Amino acid sequence: MHEFKVDRVEVDGAVVYRMSGVLGDAHQPHDFHEEFLAQLPELPTRVVFNLEGVENLYSAGIGIIANCFTEAKSAGKSMVLCCVPGHIQKILTLTGVMPILRSTDTEAEALAAPTS
Repeated sequence: MHEFKVDRVEVDGAVVYRMSGVLGDAHQPHDFHEEFLAQLPELPTRVVFNLEGVENLYSAGIGIIANCFTEAKSAGKSMVLCCVPGHIQKILTLTGVMPILRSTDTEAEALAAPTS
């Protein structure tokens, strides 16, 4: 399994976080969470989490995704997950998190999704 990494890119007036590796209990996901919350006021309205490269997801990672979504919504941002691998989608569904999140199959669909 690979270390958690995030590449941040700006695309069409949105910010996309392309994640890879294991989203779990290591310090990297927690560092990302803290950075995300600190940057949130300056972020554009549309925020995309591309999970295509995520290999595994543990409870801490589920909490990070859910908290980022809640905080983004409270800040007036529109957060969308995209490219969620089947095994990650299953984990998010079983834990009850997936139904509250917006998700698309592709990054292009996430960038085109309504911001409401």
